[in-house]
Amino acid sequence: MQELDLIIVGAGPVGLYAAFYAGMRGLSVAIIESAQVPGGQPQNLYPEKLIYDIAGLPAVTGADLTKNLLEQLAQISHRLFLGESVQKIEKEEGIFSVTTDKSTRRAKGVLLTTGAGLLKPRKLGIDNEETLANEGKISYFITSLKEFEGKNVAVFGGGDSALDWSLMLEKVAKNVHLVHRRTAFRGHEITVDRVMNSNVQVHTPYTFSNLIENELELKKVKSEESLNFSIDKILVNYGFLTNQVTLAENLEVSRNGRVKADSMMQSNIDGLYVAGDASDYPGKMPLMSVGFGEAVHAINAMTKKLEFDHPLRGGHSSSIF
Repeated sequence: MQELDLIIVGAGPVGLYAAFYAGMRGLSVAIIESAQVPGGQPQNLYPEKLIYDIAGLPAVTGADLTKNLLEQLAQISHRLFLGESVQKIEKEEGIFSVTTDKSTRRAKGVLLTTGAGLLKPRKLGIDNEETLANEGKISYFITSLKEFEGKNVAVFGGGDSALDWSLMLEKVAKNVHLVHRRTAFRGHEITVDRVMNSNVQVHTPYTFSNLIENELELKKVKSEESLNFSIDKILVNYGFLTNQVTLAENLEVSRNGRVKADSMMQSNIDGLYVAGDASDYPGKMPLMSVGFGEAVHAINAMTKKLEFDHPLRGGHSSSIF
């Protein structure tokens, strides 16, 4: 069994960039991802949704971000294993064994970039919801805007995701209704202003009451008032429930299920590092841009702490390109 310098668990944006940076430093690296495609949440949950907080990119879709990261990764030697679920991480005599449902691989260091863990969408909570979801009437994320072209759409939610999707759907849908159970939205003020100045029809404070064929009924909160209009599709943006998977015995996690990290992004297990949404520490900000920096920090820390059988390169791109 060939021994690697580094195994990265999770091929989301942070994991892909971490692999590139590790390769740039001269580490032999492999990435293991349980999904069949790389890219994490931006690729699998909202490939056409615009992302605005990546440095140097005014706006980029989840699909294009993944494409760019894979092009960047292609510049260094690496191995990418898709469709493999990590079952166990063990350490013996200073070397990690990472066991998946298909294989076992060994490495000097491990970096967890597993994101928030297993994701399940928060649902409307109605009796026939599963049936309506199977029929395509209810969705929890958008993989293609074409599905909503020329449709009457109701978006449920009050956060940034619901606001962003409402603005994007406005460009392709016949009508967009944004329904929120409170009078105030949780999203950024600038996004709220854009929605209010758009053609999106905002209904607050309302909740779902009934759906008969294409007739949606809303009920006003703390009132007997109701509102009816015709819809073709419902997009539920109530967020996602997370279930952070503990991959290593005795791995310390915080109350919210994230892996506790020190200032070097190392967990309580020597040589096991974490970056991105999987990590937690005082002052943690759950931003992708922060995750990129955490990955660099973790890899630089492990190059100083772990022993390698070959020389490493410097930490700047000029040392390799």
